[in-house]
Amino acid sequence: MRGILLSERVEAARRELEFVRPGAWSAGEPAMTGEGRAIVEYTCDGGRLIGKLFADVDPARGGARLSARIGGDETFQRQEWLAGLGTPTLRVPRAVVWCAVPRVLVTEAASGRACRTIPACEWPDVMPRIGRALRELHEQPLWPGLELRLRDHMNDLIRPAPAEIAKAFPQHADIVNRTLERLRAADEGWGELPMTWLHRDFHMRQLFDDGEHVTVIDWDDLAFGDAAFDVGYFTAYLKTHHAASDAETGIAAFRSGYGGDDALWSRVPDYERFNFLRRACRRLRLRDQGWEHELAAKMARLDD
Repeated sequence: MRGILLSERVEAARRELEFVRPGAWSAGEPAMTGEGRAIVEYTCDGGRLIGKLFADVDPARGGARLSARIGGDETFQRQEWLAGLGTPTLRVPRAVVWCAVPRVLVTEAASGRACRTIPACEWPDVMPRIGRALRELHEQPLWPGLELRLRDHMNDLIRPAPAEIAKAFPQHADIVNRTLERLRAADEGWGELPMTWLHRDFHMRQLFDDGEHVTVIDWDDLAFGDAAFDVGYFTAYLKTHHAASDAETGIAAFRSGYGGDDALWSRVPDYERFNFLRRACRRLRLRDQGWEHELAAKMARLDD
């Protein structure tokens, strides 16, 4: 998004918002979140809403799978459906307006503390609640015909293909190839699995805790598949962003709230490997600050 184009999109959504919720809404400074997306805060008389500015449509993204079933505008309808689940712990911000031409979704703001700022000493209280929130998502009724296997997630979410890492860094080729073979073998060996709704980007930066509920944002990758996918995504995040002892404590507390049988948890390490590989490919794609160091760190985890 170039500067002038970004400002035009922010203003177009602000005008649409004033039509839906009359008032003198003003827009804050947009914050870029990577890959052509941005977040902007709209305020009016003490009220606060959050606008998410999407990049150009990528037809390969899995969220498009849901449009025919949800009906109408998929992005707005999906957010409204999630917000209306009525789950005891899980909360999803309600959609306020969708601006189709500039591709901006405005929602209610999440309530509570950003979980990424909560110190590890408080995790024994917070993590079980996060686990319960994820479990409540995984317990929602499904629509048939949209199931995704690990191989589908790899095609849908890993960009560029892992082979590009091996091409750019031949010293990592063996690790990449062994990881791909392990993931293929795991996917084939699991056979038929129970399917659940998946967030597919479930980590601490997406979560807000108010002491009773956990609000989850950023549902762009909503799909469904094996529940161990979301669990492994979350545990991998804790392992890569926190000290090993803190991550171990956090995972145990999360598991006490989430539950899950031994069969599910036996699949989690392979989904962690998927996530390490996914994030390594993302570093190669973005080439942002420190990307080579981060890519090497993910390769080291895969080699462990």
